[in-house]
Amino acid sequence: MRKVVSTVNITPEQKLLLKNWEKSRGSIVLVVGETIFSTKRGAGVGKILEKIEKQFHKRPLITYIPKEGSLVLFL
Repeated sequence: MRKVVSTVNITPEQKLLLKNWEKSRGSIVLVVGETIFSTKRGAGVGKILEKIEKQFHKRPLITYIPKEGSLVLFL
């Protein structure tokens, strides 16, 4: 069954992530404008974040995309 996602009030970063999320499974993803940065390790996020802030002068959308079949629990 295909999930329908409303496109009302979705940022350009969210639209880009919706189109490309399958490629980033198992990664921490940072999206700014039309550019996607990703890393498999949490330690790499700080360096990527510094690079983004210097280059784009704004904070990116940051999220983790779990691998297929992962169980994600929310409390």
